[in-house]
Amino acid sequence: MSRQAGENVSVIVDTENYRSKRELSLNDLARQLGEKVKKSHRSLTTGPMSAQDRRIIHLALKEDHEVRTKSKGEGNLRRVVIYPVKKPKTTRKTDEKTD
Repeated sequence: MSRQAGENVSVIVDTENYRSKRELSLNDLARQLGEKVKKSHRSLTTGPMSAQDRRIIHLALKEDHEVRTKSKGEGNLRRVVIYPVKKPKTTRKTDEKTD
């Protein structure tokens, strides 16, 4: 391909819509893990993932304001950590009388 085009060409092979199916399953996994984190109030760490898979997890949970994600580790052993957002403590105001 590169010789015919005269430049470097990226080729993506997607057999039987594997990439879209994988993205759907990772989105479902992200939502499930996010719900588990919300219920337990404890962080969870995924297994080692490729950069593309980690990106899908991060994007799936980006809009959920009750959890946060970050990547941890190095090289092929990088994982996604999903942790709950600590809610700020609200202070109760004592009954104040206004004149």
